[in-house]
Amino acid sequence: MSGKRWTVRYRELGGRTGRQREKSFVRKKDAVDFATKMEGDKREKIYVDPDAGKVSLRRYADDWLAKKTASAGTLESYERIVRLHVVPHLGSKMISQVTAADIEGLYASWRRDGAALNTIESRHIALSALFSHAVRHRRIPVNPTTQAEKLENPVIPVDDRKLPSFDEITAIAKEIGPRLSPAVWLMTCCGLRIGESLGVFPEDMRDGTLRIRRQVIRYKDTTGKYTPKYAPLKHRKEGEWRDIPVPASLEPFIDRLPIRNASGGMPYPDLLRKSWDRAIKRLELPAYNPHDLRHRWTTAALTNECPSTRCLAGSDIVRSRSRWTGTATSRRTARSAAVRSSRRPSGRTCSHQAERPQHAVPTRC
Repeated sequence: MSGKRWTVRYRELGGRTGRQREKSFVRKKDAVDFATKMEGDKREKIYVDPDAGKVSLRRYADDWLAKKTASAGTLESYERIVRLHVVPHLGSKMISQVTAADIEGLYASWRRDGAALNTIESRHIALSALFSHAVRHRRIPVNPTTQAEKLENPVIPVDDRKLPSFDEITAIAKEIGPRLSPAVWLMTCCGLRIGESLGVFPEDMRDGTLRIRRQVIRYKDTTGKYTPKYAPLKHRKEGEWRDIPVPASLEPFIDRLPIRNASGGMPYPDLLRKSWDRAIKRLELPAYNPHDLRHRWTTAALTNECPSTRCLAGSDIVRSRSRWTGTATSRRTARSAAVRSSRRPSGRTCSHQAERPQHAVPTRC
């Protein structure tokens, strides 16, 4: 090349059988530095073929997801994150060209678009897993997500005054309708996630305990079509379960389980989300989301308002609630809850009489 007087010739790993490569430089110092690095990388067995990373992030992500072994829920989540939030920004770049600055710019873009810090952290996990795979398979030398500066995600307790009140929850459940309202009360009175509430069967409730065994997820089959299916619980393996105290006020809903869509089939979690959003809009309520019901239950459990926790000390409540809700750690349980240490237990219970089954509504949970 014109002006590039210094050329470094070297072989890839494999000695004399390794592929011979060369690269030219304008300055001798740059050539010497490059040669030293190549020899050092080969000696430490961290050498990466410069051409190995010449594949678009879009294509690499597709191959990675197609071969990745994980739970169906994790795969669905990773695929959605990559398709909706990563590829539109970085999909055309070669994976070897993605820098820490690109990752930081991506985080900033997500934040400008209104993504919560916890949401960004979840997307970061998927993105980091993709680039870690590329590092392990010698496509790139380093993972750019480990070099990028992450957005601070301070521990901020949930403000229980901004959670829906019991009267508001009752109105939402009534507006959503009798087919989906059991999910609202399962989330409110048992702290279930949306997918978990859709996976409850009548036989899962016995002697005041709900044994939650499954969740409904959206799954991409071999034809590329999305379909709902039952999957193991989050942070659980196939066949594992967790037990949750269940109030007697939920008994009238048992004969309406499992929850089905209008045609009698398995519902998508998004069906409940969309029905919830429509109900919120019609009732002109604040922008609550279904996960707020889980926070409401958490607050009741950790402030000793739930009968199941009245006999437990503070740390035992956190550990018990972590088991009931299926969070990864007790630390995450405490982080996600609105705990007010000065608050004393109230006299409310979770097992009052319910109305007639066709209009059953727990009076307090």
